[in-house]
Amino acid sequence: MLFALALSLLILTSGSRSIELNNATVIDLAEGKAVIEQPVSGKIFNITAIARIENISVIHNSHTARCSVEESFWRGVYRYRITADSPVSGILRYEAPLRGQQFISPIVLNGTVVVAIPEGYTTGARALGIPRPEPYEIFHENRTVVVWRLERESIVEVGFYRNDAPQILGYFFVLLLAAGIFLAAGYYSSIKKLEAMRRGLK
Repeated sequence: MLFALALSLLILTSGSRSIELNNATVIDLAEGKAVIEQPVSGKIFNITAIARIENISVIHNSHTARCSVEESFWRGVYRYRITADSPVSGILRYEAPLRGQQFISPIVLNGTVVVAIPEGYTTGARALGIPRPEPYEIFHENRTVVVWRLERESIVEVGFYRNDAPQILGYFFVLLLAAGIFLAAGYYSSIKKLEAMRRGLK
């Protein structure tokens, strides 16, 4: 919940379009894991995931509520049943592993979804990594934040890269171009020398 609050302040002061986070799913990508927070209300909650999730908890009135978690796995799908001791209105929080520089949501999402890219990384360059589906907004502040307003159930994914990656890629292409020009010039010079030698032999 503290992360969602901090993120809401970040977005609302970004100078761009404001986002309502009261009913948003907030995903924080950091330290090799994705921390997912979803607003919930009730006593029993079900999660169907394409990857194993862990550290499941329910936050109610800023405190962790007592609950039990049942896990099952069948044909590549994980199912979780979370039962709180009493009805709650708060946040369902859990974690999923983050491998490499690509995040794919382990669950189907709908409504407003907010993903915070790890610090020092960004997204949006097609050659390096982009969010899918097309996001509603991308905020570039201390951390890059991607926002979707999904009108139907979807799996979201984000490819991200270091902030300096586009510059490094640009240097690489400049070096590649310079090498190409150098090779072409050498080839042209060799052809000219061969032609001169042929003329000298005649």
